Amino acid sequence: MTRRLNLLCVLALTMLFSTMALGQTMIYDDAVVKDPDGQHKEWKEGKTKYPSKPKDMWELGLHGGYLTIQGDVNSQPGWAVGAHLRKSLGYSFAIRFNGMYGIAKGLNFQPSSVGAFKNSSLRNVTNRDGVKIPGYGRNQAGTSGTGNPFYYNFKNTYIEAGIQGVLTLNNLKFHKERNKWDLFLMAGPVMQMYQLEHDALNANDQTYGAEMKALQAASYGTNPTYDLDTKQGRKDIRDALKNLLDGEYETTGEAWGNLWNLGGDDNTGEKRINFGVNVGAGLGYHLSKRITLTLEHQATFTDDDLQDGYRWAEQGDFTRDIDIPQYSSLRLNFHLGSKKKRVEPLWWLNPLDAPYEQIAKNTQKKSGDELTDDDGDGVPNKLDREPNTPADCPVDTRGVTLDSDSDGIPDCQDKEPYSPPGYPVDPQGVAQVPTPEGPDLSDYVRKGELPAPQVITQTVAAAPSGCSGDWFLPMIHFDLDKYYLKPEFYPQLHHVATVLKRCPNIQIVVKGHTDVRLPSEYNQVLSYKRAEKAINYLVSNYNIDRSRLVLNYGGEVENLVPNLPDNHAHSKEKEISQYMNRRVEFIVADGTQYEMGIPSYQGRYESVGKDTPKSSRGGQKYSGNPGAGY
Repeated sequence: MTRRLNLLCVLALTMLFSTMALGQTMIYDDAVVKDPDGQHKEWKEGKTKYPSKPKDMWELGLHGGYLTIQGDVNSQPGWAVGAHLRKSLGYSFAIRFNGMYGIAKGLNFQPSSVGAFKNSSLRNVTNRDGVKIPGYGRNQAGTSGTGNPFYYNFKNTYIEAGIQGVLTLNNLKFHKERNKWDLFLMAGPVMQMYQLEHDALNANDQTYGAEMKALQAASYGTNPTYDLDTKQGRKDIRDALKNLLDGEYETTGEAWGNLWNLGGDDNTGEKRINFGVNVGAGLGYHLSKRITLTLEHQATFTDDDLQDGYRWAEQGDFTRDIDIPQYSSLRLNFHLGSKKKRVEPLWWLNPLDAPYEQIAKNTQKKSGDELTDDDGDGVPNKLDREPNTPADCPVDTRGVTLDSDSDGIPDCQDKEPYSPPGYPVDPQGVAQVPTPEGPDLSDYVRKGELPAPQVITQTVAAAPSGCSGDWFLPMIHFDLDKYYLKPEFYPQLHHVATVLKRCPNIQIVVKGHTDVRLPSEYNQVLSYKRAEKAINYLVSNYNIDRSRLVLNYGGEVENLVPNLPDNHAHSKEKEISQYMNRRVEFIVADGTQYEMGIPSYQGRYESVGKDTPKSSRGGQKYSGNPGAGY
């Protein structure tokens, strides 16, 4: 048994702490709002002031506590258990379905005279065989009986179910994300079903007449044993009654004539149904994103004065107290639902969180902007793997300083940026190549120049190891729907030209690409134009033989960065990813590539793209016209 309890404790603690570690989902995340493509999208774009309402979890609560009946008979310790299901209708108001089952008991320290049993079920107490037991109350004609006293006692087997509106009082927070405490009020209609019984007979099916007369004499005689004017005296008489009564509640209590009695005749019945109003208050504590704890107290009001079995005063009138069930409970609550698709119940979250998030984004400092480039190397901080590149040093697309020959010395400090591989270099990056037989060509190599054609013929056989393509060739990028060459990429084109001059026996494949935001046929033509633009620049500025440049294009099908969805939360991040895909790559040919011809696009080749930095079409979405673009 002990091992099982220990195992249960371990499982409970594991569940508690694992839920505390759950990832955080915010009320403005696309995955949790009801209409991410409607009002929520407009809010993110600044077109409306109000975000969409998020979907939140249900709360399932299990509870247990102390049940009493406040009325004419002094209550004794009782208990109840139950469950509830709660769902928010807003950040402050929720609806709750609640049910409970319990047993309440009571015992008076004062006896009631025969007058108290007028029209009461105690006027005709019968034993277990149905035989009337004399000694109680009045007969049917109203004449007095023997007048034995009775110390009123009862057991109420109680069931209650209802719907409650729950109002959270402390859910407007200006300086934090969520509540740690939940202070709330509740009210709503309920249905009661209860069964009331008295302990009127002893184990021998006889009344407690003589014994109760003795207790009455000890309480009210000339020299009373119990001082009923003190708390201790009242406790003593109740203790004596508990020892006297056998604890078996065999006599069914009286019921109101206008109630629905389930079973039984006249004014008696096994179960009674009644309707009323429940009110209460509670205080909750946030243990984790999945579990909370609540302490509550509630009371149920009806016009029923028989839930403690006593309604007639000694004078034959109704008592002044209406019976009120009171329930104090401790509740363990669980949040139900996917943490990826729903947030916690809204009464725990700050309704101002979404506008605060928008304000924070709009007031970010420039240094935190998505496109900020602190080291000025052309690569935004968000994508820069070397955020402190020295000034005037060319970098690759990752922001890393170029070292074309991989000799450990950046190109901007390397006097020989394309040193032959396999040879040691000096501190200036110059390869220490043994002097070959024949003319000394080192000056030509260092200057990036070539000697006369007859000298080239003599050195080609010794150069393949240095011209095999074992270096990094850069790529260049383009603006949206443009194919003009950006000036910041002239150094990369210079590097390509230097390789071609250094290695006259190689060919370079020049391949153009686009992003995915226009039709495929349109992008084929645009990627062709970008590659063609780069080739023309190398030919006209560096006198490169056109036959050594192989034009290829891929359109939108070979992206470097996956395309983010249109509803991505950060439009700038989406733009950065598309910028990386708009490129021309340079690759050393291996003999398998071939020149690709001009792609056809319904005869509208000239309408594709722009060859100038500025365009009057900026900001417009593609509308079906291949010349419209973004």
